[in-house]
Amino acid sequence: MSSSVSSTTGGVVVVTHVHPTPQSAEPTHPVGIQKFSKGRPMALGTVQIMIGLMILLLGIVMAINADTLGVFSGFFVWGALIYITAGSLTVAAGKSLNRCRVIAALVFSVIAAVAGCAAVILYSLDAVIWMPCYHYSYGSRSCHSSQTLSKGVSGVLAVFHLLALIVSITVAAFCCNATCNCGEQESSYVLVTTNTSVTSQAPPSAPLYTDQHLHPEESRDPTLAPPPPYTTVVN
Repeated sequence: MSSSVSSTTGGVVVVTHVHPTPQSAEPTHPVGIQKFSKGRPMALGTVQIMIGLMILLLGIVMAINADTLGVFSGFFVWGALIYITAGSLTVAAGKSLNRCRVIAALVFSVIAAVAGCAAVILYSLDAVIWMPCYHYSYGSRSCHSSQTLSKGVSGVLAVFHLLALIVSITVAAFCCNATCNCGEQESSYVLVTTNTSVTSQAPPSAPLYTDQHLHPEESRDPTLAPPPPYTTVVN
């Protein structure tokens, strides 16, 4: 809503109309945060959450009968929780584009990457090493079937952890680029808008003085004859 302010200076009336600058409906974000939003953080976070859930479910199924390093370490529980937490923070950071949430997603993505690297090694060993059977007699058909099944599930879990490792590194790279800007300095622009209109009003005119007012003796009847010229000067 505009407002008007009038002032008088030296007989001139100045009217100033002030128009407020319209405010943008969408808040602006730094360059790094905008680049983070272009990296599809919500999709990457959703993938992390789904990987965590799959690892948790497969780990529970595997923990019923199998005796492997992954089961003994409990990695299918706390590793899955790390992936789910990192994915949730990534999705939250992608929705709000808040710097603090981006930093939190960066920290948990780094932790998830380290955990994923360890899990790939652990489940790869489970897929290669033959573990002894504790629930069945060694060398029986049931023991062989259990070992084969556990090796297959361990191989699948190793692939899931490798995928989680790749996604976590990708999210951490986008978060680092958003928070550190990698040496890129953000350009700041200042827009100054001046929208004023000035209406000038002339001062009251002064009365005009003609020759008749200055020389009243010249205002006579034009029909009268002029006076005779003076020929002599009397001292």
